[in-house]
Amino acid sequence: MTSDDLILRWPEADLRGLPLWREAGIGALWLPWEAPGERRALLAACREAGIRTFAEIAGPAAAPAGQVREAGFDGIVLLAAEDERAVRELAGGRRDLEWFVCLKPAQIHWRIEPARAVLLAGLWPGSRRGDPALAGASQATWLDANSYLTAYLRGRFPEREAWLGFRPDEEAGVAKDQRVAYSSVELALAEAMAAGGRWIVTLPEHYRQALLAGEARAQAAWKSLARTARFLREHAGAFRQPSAARVAAAVDGLEDCAEILNLLFRHNVSPAVVRFDAIPPYGRHRILVAVGLARHPAGVEAALEFARAGGKVLAAPAAGGEEAWWQRGGARKTGGEEERDFYALGRGVIIAYREPVSDPGEFALDVIDALGWRTRDLRVWGASAIVGLLHRAPEGGLSVELLNYGGFERDFLIRVEGVFSRATLRAPEAAPAALRAARRGSGTEVELARVNRVASLLLA
Repeated sequence: MTSDDLILRWPEADLRGLPLWREAGIGALWLPWEAPGERRALLAACREAGIRTFAEIAGPAAAPAGQVREAGFDGIVLLAAEDERAVRELAGGRRDLEWFVCLKPAQIHWRIEPARAVLLAGLWPGSRRGDPALAGASQATWLDANSYLTAYLRGRFPEREAWLGFRPDEEAGVAKDQRVAYSSVELALAEAMAAGGRWIVTLPEHYRQALLAGEARAQAAWKSLARTARFLREHAGAFRQPSAARVAAAVDGLEDCAEILNLLFRHNVSPAVVRFDAIPPYGRHRILVAVGLARHPAGVEAALEFARAGGKVLAAPAAGGEEAWWQRGGARKTGGEEERDFYALGRGVIIAYREPVSDPGEFALDVIDALGWRTRDLRVWGASAIVGLLHRAPEGGLSVELLNYGGFERDFLIRVEGVFSRATLRAPEAAPAALRAARRGSGTEVELARVNRVASLLLA
């Protein structure tokens, strides 16, 4: 299985799905070990089509690995795991099989190589407003989005592929009888891959049944998904480039930073996510967000040096009673507000929150304020359901990945910090198009006519 193969979860051994899988370029299929249907015929057909197959089992004892191999599967998916060491030993002892292990947020730090880790977290993506086009500057659209989870996995575990495994179920915010839009599957794939990660494609059951029945709208949505998947694979290398944001967020456990990262991405900050022991020096990054840093001495020293060199550090405790670590570096208090204090250190500033962040949305606005509202890295006008991600372009310049969570079609304007003379829009449904890049002070503005689901704007 190659690094860019799409993986599809399918609940039954039904050969009717094979033409659909071929059309979308599916490279691997997850099939429940006890799935109904003609399993032997399905596995043979997948093998002939070059589609690898994985048996989903509830846990290590649900089906011996030998039986899975004898049945003709290429690998195993453990849907649940309770013991880190047992999983590692099981996967390491059967290297003739490929392994995926689904982990909860509290387990995602487990070392389970050679198995691949899949994070079981995320909300089914989309907008919660009936008409996102009506949302203005003071009437924000609420979006369920997951790019922050992909960014967290890439930053916290840079040695791994970043896999998400949420499904259209109640845990992802989808009620039992809710019929989500067919296009939301395409969006889930786009947001994961545009952020440099992967998602296990899982269809809502009503969508899957409509496809098998030949329903026209379902087939049109599937063709669109296939076209977008080809586009995402074509540019996957660009999407895995480092963040181009001037904000870095130092993280450890997901429970401490999840909503803060979520709202930073929602406000188009798209910070570079880093581990506490890998905080970058001040320079490319001007702002450092650190939550719960007191427990990490190496991170404390790096954060203090970041401030001394001229950076702004926004520090918040993950729990009450944490040590004021900035006092170790001799920071001098210069003022305060209701929830935070200001300290000078070297050429920089530390903004210290007295209590854990209670309003991640307000905190995200504080980060933008520290960076500068007029000179922030990315601003989007006239499209409140558009979320942008910033990557360094491999050939130099900047790449802005644009995700549309609302489905509307209207002109909108973006501004990026930095002066660029060329703008090229790349999208699944059209050839690359040159757009006008207009200099505005220290930044560049580009007007876009439409983003269907995902597009990439290359600035040079």
